[in-house]
Amino acid sequence: MSTPLRTGAWINSERHRRTTPPPGEASLVSAALAVGILLMGLQLWILTVALEEFQRHNDARIYLLAGISALIFVGGLAIRWLLKRTPSVRRTSVSRSRRSSSNTR
Repeated sequence: MSTPLRTGAWINSERHRRTTPPPGEASLVSAALAVGILLMGLQLWILTVALEEFQRHNDARIYLLAGISALIFVGGLAIRWLLKRTPSVRRTSVSRSRRSSSNTR
């Protein structure tokens, strides 16, 4: 006797069925991910330069670089907040029976 987990029957259940994203959504998400990774790399580089300036006792540049890094971080949080706040709109296809009944009216 096998359990549903071993046969993989749970994969085909209605709850786990994936819908295809609208055209262009996958490339938009990929672009956003690429920009996010680029900004995180820039932030890491800025913090590395700030650490080197700290070791050289150059305080004026440390605060400037830390401020730029903080602005990048706050910008990322703001974008994340906006994405959570924006409702996702999905197109639904109208069934053929509804289309034919709405055309006859």
